[in-house]
Amino acid sequence: MPPTSSPERILVVRLSHLGDIAQAIPLVHALRDRWPTAEIGWAAQPEFAALIEPLATVLPFEREGGLRAWLAFRAAARRFKADLVIDAQGNWKSAFAAWVAARGSGPCRRVGFALEHWQEPLAARITRPQLAPPADGPHLVQRALGLARHLTGVAPRPRLDPELTPEEREGGAQLLPGAGPAAPVLLHPGVPGDPRSWPSVAFRQLAGELIERGFEVTVITGPKEQAVGLELERALPEAHHVVGQRGLRLLAAALEAAARRGGCLVSGDSGPAHVAASVGLPVVLIAGPEDPARTGPWPTAAPAAPARTHRVPGPRWEVREITTVTVPDVRDAVLELLTPRRAL
Repeated sequence: MPPTSSPERILVVRLSHLGDIAQAIPLVHALRDRWPTAEIGWAAQPEFAALIEPLATVLPFEREGGLRAWLAFRAAARRFKADLVIDAQGNWKSAFAAWVAARGSGPCRRVGFALEHWQEPLAARITRPQLAPPADGPHLVQRALGLARHLTGVAPRPRLDPELTPEEREGGAQLLPGAGPAAPVLLHPGVPGDPRSWPSVAFRQLAGELIERGFEVTVITGPKEQAVGLELERALPEAHHVVGQRGLRLLAAALEAAARRGGCLVSGDSGPAHVAASVGLPVVLIAGPEDPARTGPWPTAAPAAPARTHRVPGPRWEVREITTVTVPDVRDAVLELLTPRRAL
């Protein structure tokens, strides 16, 4: 199938989650590079709209809205009138959303991942989009780049940044404590009960050990981790705390500010870890039950400051409980990453 020729309105369907949204951004950058005059839309859940809006027009899809959400999405898709619809998710919900958007758009090409990359391949067999060739690897960024190459006929550069403004960068820098000689280490405890979340007691011990070694530690938690954030704030008054943080672009700007200061983020496989990689902040990834080669932060995020993913406790990954990762494992990974920078 030859590359799509000069589409005027392109709709990307990637409804969730935060990490997956961040890792689909290279597809949008590639489409804009190839067709700068095309209008690009992005079908996504409203809670992720802020990260997307500077890059594309958001067509919101209410995850819990039932039939009303589908009718509202269909109306929005008909107004948008895409002539190219791209399923960048590969499950039943995204396949049906792409099908609905294409049906209301007149002549429209509908494209998705290779069948082997679908989470729910039966959805592709039934809705029958055109399928791209298999990507060069299993990672979502590789799949996004493979889709872009298939559509544009050009090998795209892996650009993940969300295009922060100078004002956003200033706000992100203010979210962190004042710049000092110590490298900032940001900690992101996950949602309690999630198998990808390291225990909060381990984060508490890690923070204490890093502070003793002179690092500037900031604990960032979002609305879902607010209880953990408050618990750590009480237990670690010597650390800086951002509890219940809202605003995805402010989060991205704070992570980029930490990158500029030579810091890193310590996190499980979470949305903020993927956003960190997208703005060039090195990630010390506490890999749990999922293979980071498929779901972890992309290791070559920003050309100016390539993000590195450290898989704790070693370069090889195997299925295991995340609680088997010890505090010394993570501490040593942080020291390995940041100590040479401090010595320069």
